[in-house]
Amino acid sequence: MAISKPVPHVSAQCPDTIAFYLATKDLVQASGWHWLGYLYNLPWIDANMWRLANLCVRAERRLPGLGIRYINELAHLGGPERDERRYEQILQLFAEVFAIDRVLVMYWSDEAQFYFEPRGTNGLRPEFRVVDKDGAYNFEVKSPSLLAHQRLRAAASAQLPVRITKEFTTSVRMKSPDALLPRDNPIKDFLVSADAKFSGFPRDLGANILIILWDDFIYEPIGSLLSDFAGLLTSNSFHRSGEEAVIFENVDAVICVRQMNVFQEALAERALPDDRTDMFDLSHNPFTPNVFIPTPWGNACPQFILEMFGALMHDDERLQTIAEYRIPEYIFYV
Repeated sequence: MAISKPVPHVSAQCPDTIAFYLATKDLVQASGWHWLGYLYNLPWIDANMWRLANLCVRAERRLPGLGIRYINELAHLGGPERDERRYEQILQLFAEVFAIDRVLVMYWSDEAQFYFEPRGTNGLRPEFRVVDKDGAYNFEVKSPSLLAHQRLRAAASAQLPVRITKEFTTSVRMKSPDALLPRDNPIKDFLVSADAKFSGFPRDLGANILIILWDDFIYEPIGSLLSDFAGLLTSNSFHRSGEEAVIFENVDAVICVRQMNVFQEALAERALPDDRTDMFDLSHNPFTPNVFIPTPWGNACPQFILEMFGALMHDDERLQTIAEYRIPEYIFYV
């Protein structure tokens, strides 16, 4: 992997957390106004920025150049003051660092080989690929821009989390003109993109997994995928080719992760939810797990993939009594 420029304090021969923290601090402070500038100017080391450096070290040791790439990308997100587009890009970079780190710490054999953005036969590049003795595993990481949606959600008197019928939607919006409509088009786009990227690799042993990071309103992506009315992984999918639902034949599973709001809380210096020690930590609350959704046509995935993402199967009985994991047709906010 080619690195565009040398990074102070850091070399592949000395990828320690202190060096990465200092390098990131230098680069952020030299980039002009930056959303992380305040955290790197504190008279103490912010625990979340320290953990970011630690994850960069782990990436660098496993795949030289990857950790340095992360901090270079972060530095390039400085610039216009309070530019929300840059803020969302920072959150999306954190999502990538988080998800790839979860892959790196999985129970791979000593023979496993790791590839960042490997090129498929069609020229497309998924996020990460692991080739182990029992098969090849491709991972694609996606996270939406959520700020505008979060504001609309907070202001809405009602929400339609999933598509039902046009008549039902019209009826609800007549009573609640500000009703929030489903956020399912980004989920569809994520599946289309992942399916195309995965198609450039042989379909042998192993699995292709799409990782979607969302906020705590996890029923939104779950409903977009599994709703009986129009779920993208069902025969009633709203994404169709002629009369048939589009099949994402190269996607074996989707993992829905409740993490984007954790990054937001960390950058605002607020307490992190679910007893997390830092913003890259998994939830320690048994009532807020992540969710694993196998596709009806896909290869089976090893259990350790679910475990390393703190995920339960979507139909696990432990989730059936927790509101955020059920698929509501209509929500009225009081």
